[in-house]
Amino acid sequence: MMQNNLDPRDGLETPRTPKAEPADQELAPTGRISDAVHAWLDGEPVSEAALNAAPREVAFWKKVETETTARRRMVTPASMPAQILAKLPEKR
Repeated sequence: MMQNNLDPRDGLETPRTPKAEPADQELAPTGRISDAVHAWLDGEPVSEAALNAAPREVAFWKKVETETTARRRMVTPASMPAQILAKLPEKR
């Protein structure tokens, strides 16, 4: 039995573009994170000298904290559920 391939994407080759690298890639931690940074993240007291030994990791985690704090404060506008329900088709 012969089957026709009906996929319209078949035969079309789209050039793949490399993914854009994040702007903050230089802040991303690489390799093993020091024990001092782990202690600092856990809220334990750590000397400034120990943190200064890992400036990239500290900058990365400070940026993560800033982002998560901002996102925790985000709320959905009160009118959003009504707008969503208005866009849904009625059941018949």
